[in-house]
Amino acid sequence: PALEKAMVRVAEVRHERLSLPFHASGLVVPAREIKLSFKTGGIIAAIYVNEGARVGRGEVLATLNLSEIEAQVKQAANGYEKTIRDYNRVKNLYADSVATLEQLQNAETVMNVSKAVMEATNFNLEHSRIIAPDNGTILKKLAETNEVIGPGYPVFLFGTSGKGWKIRAGLADRDFVRISIGDSARVTMDAYPGENFSAVVSQISEAANPLTGTYEIELDLHSSGHKLAAGFVANLEIFPRKTERFLYLPVQALLEADGNSGYVFTVSDSMKAKKVKVSIVRIYNSSVAVTDEPGIEGRVVTEGTAYLSDG
Repeated sequence: PALEKAMVRVAEVRHERLSLPFHASGLVVPAREIKLSFKTGGIIAAIYVNEGARVGRGEVLATLNLSEIEAQVKQAANGYEKTIRDYNRVKNLYADSVATLEQLQNAETVMNVSKAVMEATNFNLEHSRIIAPDNGTILKKLAETNEVIGPGYPVFLFGTSGKGWKIRAGLADRDFVRISIGDSARVTMDAYPGENFSAVVSQISEAANPLTGTYEIELDLHSSGHKLAAGFVANLEIFPRKTERFLYLPVQALLEADGNSGYVFTVSDSMKAKKVKVSIVRIYNSSVAVTDEPGIEGRVVTEGTAYLSDG
């Protein structure tokens, strides 16, 4: 019996270069963060603020136990007073030609050194408390009362208010290789549903975070006049400037789509059908973008695929 003919329609494959956006999530943080610490080490006598507290410029945040440092200040002051007396005594002896010029100069040097030591201990006393450098928020508290802490060890992570905001996010390696400093992003927040914000990638880490395995990036959030706070969740749609080559097919050509893969039938010049697996990048209204792979050239079948088999 004669074979029944079936209608098969085909469409041309389109090659294009395109920058496809990808999604990530992050947290809103102050644009300027400072690690606050004591100049000298010692026992923490008091911590006056908790995480999340808003503080004003000049507010005392924490103090050390001053017993040791005050003793050092007193010792340095007494030592300086003695060197002044010694210098004045040698100066009078020098005026009477009893002491030499070298003895006078040595006494003056000892007095100046003692004065410098006293000024240093007073400086350490002044910096035995932590004072807020600006209006801001305590983002993290890294120590507790009665702990022994070393000089320069961070006690607070402090974020300044009114200096702008940024977003800190973590990317998977497949997205990390596509991003560059200066790429733009559209931002949405749960705190402001339905509203869009804009941001620009300003910093990219070159090493993965050992705890999360992601690559951290920072984005400068453009001023919008909205009230923001550290810790707001930000949903990001990032638009890389780097373009990639994709194939565009009519969505009707896609068969057996499952997740990120599917199949299409291509038609050769000799009118033979070939079933080819494709990797789906994104589906638009009437087109599907797939990775540019060997084997997909010329035309793909858009109608009549039910009547075809490979070959």
